Amino acid sequence: MRIVLLLLLASLSASDAWAEERILALSPHACELLFAMGAGAEVVGVSAYCDFPEAVKNRPVIANYSRLFSEASLRLKPTLVIASNPALQGLQKLEQHGVRVMVTHPENLQDIFDDLIRLGKQTGHGQQAGRLVAQMRERLAAVQSRTTKRLRVFFEVWSDPLMTEAGGSFITQVLSAAGGDNVFAENHAETMRVNVESVVRANPEVIIIPSRSGKIESRKIFWRQWLPDARVIAINPDLVSRPGPRIVDGIVQLQQQLSRTP
Repeated sequence: MRIVLLLLLASLSASDAWAEERILALSPHACELLFAMGAGAEVVGVSAYCDFPEAVKNRPVIANYSRLFSEASLRLKPTLVIASNPALQGLQKLEQHGVRVMVTHPENLQDIFDDLIRLGKQTGHGQQAGRLVAQMRERLAAVQSRTTKRLRVFFEVWSDPLMTEAGGSFITQVLSAAGGDNVFAENHAETMRVNVESVVRANPEVIIIPSRSGKIESRKIFWRQWLPDARVIAINPDLVSRPGPRIVDGIVQLQQQLSRTP
């Protein structure tokens, strides 16, 4: 009986420890990972660029891409920081105050799954993280099973100057999972400037533009002048460029658009 009581008290103590976790999420994908696994209530501070889900907009902003505002962060009494850049200015000061730091910077789909599991263990949401990974893997397998034809794709990151993702970049891997072959995949750079002539020579069958650019119709008109036979499609860049839980949604949408009959 005494052993059972001790085990129960230990369990309650562990639960209280997890309940007291106070997390700073310093990147958009970290915010999304934490909320998706059920740890959103423990997030007490976020980066300036965290915008999903809607609840993160109510959290204090204590960082941007170049620095962490350490004094403001310490006032939130954090116990854990999730960062994508271990050298972020201001991060060391929190470590000196005993705040745990976990770095997440996924470079491929497997990294996303691995980081979800690690985050789950760090925050006491291991079971939720495991279920989420299983669901994502199942959906991803279903998408890939539906891909019957591969298409040559150009991904426009920016229009002025014209930029794309190349090489073995995260975007290249996402495109591949959706059934698209990046026409600049052989280039060693990950993000690169290109000119229109080089895109025309690469002869993509599909051109993908970001739906948030505000220039969707003008970009469609532009590319049809140069590559009249290519399809031009738009997608929310956050769905395919953020290494977070919505990445499978992005791959599903891309696959649907790529497989659509012109």
